[in-house]
Amino acid sequence: MKKIILVLSVILFSFTVHAQHTLVLKSGEKMSGEVKKLEDGKVTFMFKGNSMTFNVTDIESIIFSKKAADAEAKAGEQATDMKGVSFEMAGRHLVKPPKAENLTMKKGIVVVAITIDKYGHVMKAEAGAEGTTTTDDYLLKLGKQSAQSAVFDNCPKCPLEMKGTITMTF
Repeated sequence: MKKIILVLSVILFSFTVHAQHTLVLKSGEKMSGEVKKLEDGKVTFMFKGNSMTFNVTDIESIIFSKKAADAEAKAGEQATDMKGVSFEMAGRHLVKPPKAENLTMKKGIVVVAITIDKYGHVMKAEAGAEGTTTTDDYLLKLGKQSAQSAVFDNCPKCPLEMKGTITMTF
């Protein structure tokens, strides 16, 4: 255990103050942020502006490489089992995909900016975010309603609110 802490300490202090790190917990959760401190078997980690503390025993690995963190961020957008639906929510998984039934022949892409709580429920949804290709009120309303029906995984150690997007192709 002391060897792990020593190695982490050496690696930690060899990086710049604003480095991007990826923390992988033994539960499988991945978080991109910044390791701030390693002390007394605890890691202090900045995640989306929130300081979080983890026991070293709860951590599977810490990726310090900027290149690896960038690759992780690019892989952040994930497809769902539902055709035409993808989401971007760092470190979270979609448990219940949004349900959308387009009863018209209208076509377009609707990007919905969402805010979820740590339990995975969509608290706020706003259709028409960057990447949207339509101004049709029906599709925007359908996109918003669909996004509100989505449910993400429960993450007790995550911040109270997290922001991301759900993209739907109609």
